[in-house]
Amino acid sequence: MFRLLKFALFMVLLGAGIYYGMTVKLGERTFFQHVRAIWETKETQELRRGTKQKVGGLVEEATDQVVKGVAKNSLARGCCAGRATKSTQAKSHRNPRRKNCHPRIARLCATSLGRVARSRVSD
Repeated sequence: MFRLLKFALFMVLLGAGIYYGMTVKLGERTFFQHVRAIWETKETQELRRGTKQKVGGLVEEATDQVVKGVAKNSLARGCCAGRATKSTQAKSHRNPRRKNCHPRIARLCATSLGRVARSRVSD
């Protein structure tokens, strides 16, 4: 019961914040108009571009590492290789072709294995 009240209070406060941010003027503009004006300044645009250049490569590298790790772990379990293990036999899966592999993991495995195969061909 306390959770429901807490959630309801949060939603009321969120709604009030959005309403006031859109309607109440703070000088010439509303709060959201001020945020938009700041976001569109030259300095903020330079900050966004610089951050994207520095972090863009890191995000792509981290994504590749996660995909490789998930594929490696699922292959080690026998999930995408078509071999059932005791833990995967007990679970129900939606993919009829791979009865012991969750569809998201199968897609990640296929993506990762495709990248590995393409990298071996290009080497």
